[in-house]
Amino acid sequence: MRNLRDKIAVVTGAASGIGQATAVEFADKGANLVVSDVNEAGLAETVAAIEAKGRKAMALGVDVSKPEQIEQMIEKTLDTFGRIDILMNNAGVGMSGEMRHMSLQDWEWIVGINLWGPIYGIHFALPHMVEQKSGHIVNVSSSAGLIASSCMSGYTTTKSGLVGLSEVLRNELARFGIGVTVVCPGFVRTNIFDSTEARGLKDVPKGDDLPSWLGISKEACAKDILKAVQKNKFMIIPGPEMKVIYGFKRFAPFLYRGVTKMMGKQFERMSVD
Repeated sequence: MRNLRDKIAVVTGAASGIGQATAVEFADKGANLVVSDVNEAGLAETVAAIEAKGRKAMALGVDVSKPEQIEQMIEKTLDTFGRIDILMNNAGVGMSGEMRHMSLQDWEWIVGINLWGPIYGIHFALPHMVEQKSGHIVNVSSSAGLIASSCMSGYTTTKSGLVGLSEVLRNELARFGIGVTVVCPGFVRTNIFDSTEARGLKDVPKGDDLPSWLGISKEACAKDILKAVQKNKFMIIPGPEMKVIYGFKRFAPFLYRGVTKMMGKQFERMSVD
């Protein structure tokens, strides 16, 4: 999908971070947007930035863990614009801590948003993309979907699930002219670190605690996503750090085990027991 002029893009989790930056990037290339989030104040900022680009935007308050709300979002998009060209499943939450400290309610919460949310979005949007024989699905996973570290069981489970789902869809949907991209960023300087839930940990670092050299901006990540959509690339890993570690996993497993063990030790030092 090299030309985004007058295309209709639906972006969840668009009130801040990667979702907001990518929605604005899509608008800069000529797309009109439907943006959703539970943070309506942040959505207003996103809409203003899109309209400043001279494009149309519709904001919807949506909890992606609620299938009826996702269904309504898709229906309103079709009623207003008549089609869906890009569906970007971006809304997500974080959780750190060993599995032994997680409750079933914790699992329901993170799976409901990070995995069921994209499943609902695809379920309701896909029939329309198949009918129009075009479209592109962007699933925002994480480097945690490729690299397994201690104290990330809930987050890694959901993000790994998105990688697998995306690969299956890539194969299934090619004959309908529908592309699929899975985004596996490393550290992106957004507010997700400040909203991440912790279980059984103390002194968990926040976004401001990360060194200034670590990670990339949300705008840089958004540009990578745009290029992936335009070139129909399957998987991208924005940011340099996790590209290296994923390379270790594929080509030097002994180095990968050493790095992930070191990462796990960092969490162990924060453990309450």
